[in-house]
Amino acid sequence: MRKVKIITLFLIICIVSCGAERREIPNPVDTSGMETMYTTAYNLHGVTATGVPTHKGICACNTRLGQVALIYSMDGQFLMMAECVDVGGTEGLKQGRVCDVWFDTMEECEWWMSTTGGRVKILWIDGKG
Repeated sequence: MRKVKIITLFLIICIVSCGAERREIPNPVDTSGMETMYTTAYNLHGVTATGVPTHKGICACNTRLGQVALIYSMDGQFLMMAECVDVGGTEGLKQGRVCDVWFDTMEECEWWMSTTGGRVKILWIDGKG
């Protein structure tokens, strides 16, 4: 339910910010105010640390539980939105330097790593409430 509220809020913000007239959303966007992070991909099937079953649209970053990541490539292309509902055991995840994104297959994980080169820009949004 919380995920639906977050997505709905995001869509409302997009619609309101576009106004009555149709405007093109710039792509690439200015990512200068976003956090630069390392990224990895995983496809372990099961239940996350917060009890949520693994599925597309989730990520792990220990210091960001409950937040939503709008993930962009280093050149400003929007890649995906992911809710942070998992943690990880590596030092990078524990310290909040890595965002580990979940995918259904190893092929998708390989695509993610080749697309991002292991680095992304992230705009974090508070997902609580």
